[in-house]
Amino acid sequence: MILRSQPDVSVLVAACRQLFGDPARWVAADGYPGSLALCVIDSIYSTGSHYQSVVNVVSAYRNHRRGQGHDPNTDGAADLLRSIEETGGSAAWANLVHNLKPAHTKAGAPLKAEVVRQAARCMQGLGIDSVADLHARHAEGRGLAEVKKAWLRLPSQSSGTTFNYFLILAGFQSVKPDRMVIRFVGEHAGVEARGLSPMQVADLITRAAEAYPAEPRRLDHVIWRHVSGRPVFVSD
Repeated sequence: MILRSQPDVSVLVAACRQLFGDPARWVAADGYPGSLALCVIDSIYSTGSHYQSVVNVVSAYRNHRRGQGHDPNTDGAADLLRSIEETGGSAAWANLVHNLKPAHTKAGAPLKAEVVRQAARCMQGLGIDSVADLHARHAEGRGLAEVKKAWLRLPSQSSGTTFNYFLILAGFQSVKPDRMVIRFVGEHAGVEARGLSPMQVADLITRAAEAYPAEPRRLDHVIWRHVSGRPVFVSD
């Protein structure tokens, strides 16, 4: 492969078309249209983990809430905060969902459960309790810049990767370029992946989706499925 000084979107588009073909055949990205709580949990736990561990956390939370007589698929930020507080705080809640992973690898890192707590409180502080509230804020022209700014201040969330994924899970046209997706884009756009930031890759995927044409979140998802060895097509 000839490396270029700048990524070539047309080369990336051609590679994606060859690999993935018709978007109508792609496995759809999952999300939580009725539960801001699940959007927060899944996005925060998604980085640095095998995805099955994220599935396990979400399942444990769902089982706990159902056992209390609640519907986790409609839980908002307030419900999530209440769940953490009633359990005894973020450390106890981490035990509840069977995941004690820290937000990063440096000494003294907070648990991901604590980041979940802070993210839920952040949403509540912005007057956002539900996915519907998030979409209403965007539709009213207020945008999500303030939400993003607050999210990026959360421990170990400054790259924007989990915020992009949070938006995907909430039904927005965003992308979540993790390390494997960044490597794929670098390889297929003809540049060194280590020179690409997550935000640059998000922009490249968005531009490639426009040219494809496909929804950005669906192209990002199908790339992620491809590089992680998951089925790409509905018939797989």
